[in-house]
Amino acid sequence: MEAVRHLQGALIASLCLLMPASAGAAQIVDRNVASPRLRVNADNVALVTYSARGVRRHVLSWGAINWTGGFERDYSGGWKSRQADYRHFADSCRRYTGPPLVLMIAACDAPDGSHWALQQWQRLWPSYGGNHAPNELYLSHWRGGIGRLAVTTDYSYRGTRQHLWGDFTFHGSPVFGRHWTIHGVPTDTAGRNVYIDSRLAGSPWRRVNSFLTHPITAGFCYLFASHRPGASPAWNGRGTGVAYRATAIGPGVSPIVRTHFAPPGPYAIATNAASNAAQLLLLGDDPRCRID
Repeated sequence: MEAVRHLQGALIASLCLLMPASAGAAQIVDRNVASPRLRVNADNVALVTYSARGVRRHVLSWGAINWTGGFERDYSGGWKSRQADYRHFADSCRRYTGPPLVLMIAACDAPDGSHWALQQWQRLWPSYGGNHAPNELYLSHWRGGIGRLAVTTDYSYRGTRQHLWGDFTFHGSPVFGRHWTIHGVPTDTAGRNVYIDSRLAGSPWRRVNSFLTHPITAGFCYLFASHRPGASPAWNGRGTGVAYRATAIGPGVSPIVRTHFAPPGPYAIATNAASNAAQLLLLGDDPRCRID
């Protein structure tokens, strides 16, 4: 995978000094839930109620916002933490006034003006044509704007392969991690994958691939190269389509973000050279991202 090669140890050590404040883990509440409901009290404790595997659950979450820390959680409904009691929970949620959200189930404003939201996403579609996976329920808490995924498409190999590049930021700061597996799975709380889907005319969305954002720019890139048939017989070899989208879990406890983008227009040397120059300006001379 083009975007997940290991950095050398010395480079990693130097990049860690430039990392943003510690980020919380992906805030998945549960999977394959039914009838989720969000409530928030005056102390910024959220109560998420839902059914899963035949049981009604009452989950309390508190203690994190934006990029700082991760939620404390009580799946007992308050019995263990004594934070609140779901049976007598004083809901103080107000009308949601934050930015538009994708995949939203519920959202509201807390009394202090911060935002809470539930989103649901089938994140783990298999690469190379998959479009089925367990539904994951996410809880987020933040102030201000949400993360920003910027994606540009162009060509590589003299116009014979489509290519994309971009970056992932939150409140103007790059979103990237320090450690990952050889397969590009983050092993720290700051790392994030970008998930790319494509769609042919009249067909459903399918997963192309996923890849890490890179230190220190939070840049990423992907070459639409040929792959053997993967998760679906509908896979067209490279995953190219008439429309694309990129999705990522926000850093810390911020929301899931998504952007839609188009394939590149007809190949032209001058147009592609301008795109290459823009990529170099944004990502620098990143050895993991091809420029040609």
